[in-house]
Amino acid sequence: MMKAHEEPSRAASDATDDSTSPQSGNAFLQSLPGKGLKVLIAEDEKVMRTLLTQSMRSMGFTVMEATDGQEALAKFAAERFNLVMLDVLMPGIDGFEVCKEIRKRSDVPIVMITALNRPEDVVRGLELGADNYITKPFNFKELQARIHAVMRRSLHLRAYPSFEVAEVGDLKLFNDAQEVEIDGRRIPLTPIEFALLRHLISHADHPVSKEELLQEVWGYAEGDSPNLVELAVRRLRSKIESDPSNPTRVVTVRGIGYVLREGEG
Repeated sequence: MMKAHEEPSRAASDATDDSTSPQSGNAFLQSLPGKGLKVLIAEDEKVMRTLLTQSMRSMGFTVMEATDGQEALAKFAAERFNLVMLDVLMPGIDGFEVCKEIRKRSDVPIVMITALNRPEDVVRGLELGADNYITKPFNFKELQARIHAVMRRSLHLRAYPSFEVAEVGDLKLFNDAQEVEIDGRRIPLTPIEFALLRHLISHADHPVSKEELLQEVWGYAEGDSPNLVELAVRRLRSKIESDPSNPTRVVTVRGIGYVLREGEG
């Protein structure tokens, strides 16, 4: 059974403002998802960097560019960004290392840019805390859909009810620290893992479909990229299950999705 200790939330009160309410947020995203927002694009290939910059500006973003990982980290430390886009294969410090360093200090949305023939890059990026990915080559429609999804998720999380601690059996989820505790052991979670577990906890003992998780955790309005859910569930199980190959907490419900049980507590 789930128990949640509620607390007033600045994010929840902020969400009552017209600019961040779900209704105005939808209209906002349908027009210019990046209006008033700043994105950092780290890409060493000039042609690809130019294409990304033009595309993001057409969506309303203010763009800053970096040509390698070191420059990306320096610019991220100097300014505040609403979105970061990282090419995986950059000289010197690659996109994975940049993602890892950013995640140590920020939960800013991160989108990895990877080659179509390197699916392992997607898995590793998500494991390090990236929110989504874009495969090269891509078209503008695909890019726009990915960015819309990431920003939709960002708006949705700001309006999500806050809490101090949520409990299911011996599992405790700490909101401020974005950590889970099992048997007295604290385990840090990536922003996606945290959002996924939080949604499952809020529906404890009730199956949740992959489509719902895509919409509520990633921001997709349609059933796109279900592998994102499967990869995230696999990573989450590796952290909270004593035997991830035989899970007792996040259990697969055949033909539907997943359900959170009390597990071994």
